[in-house]
Amino acid sequence: MHNYLVQKLINNEVYAKVYTETQLINFLDMSDCYDEEYRIYDISVFGEIREVLYKGWQPNRLIEIVDSNGNIVASGYGTDH
Repeated sequence: MHNYLVQKLINNEVYAKVYTETQLINFLDMSDCYDEEYRIYDISVFGEIREVLYKGWQPNRLIEIVDSNGNIVASGYGTDH
């Protein structure tokens, strides 16, 4: 099971929350509705933290999260909103 730490910067305050892969996809699906800066970290392996990136919308509303080498670490489909 993969877990992700999402840090959001809102009004110069840092807010952090742990997400499952499904929750992360839902967060990214709706992220275009908010003007927040955020960072995503894969915290699935004990003692390791690595930043991952939202690759952006792909055809057919596909959402992909990639590591620093461009490898897809999580993906799912967004909604048409």
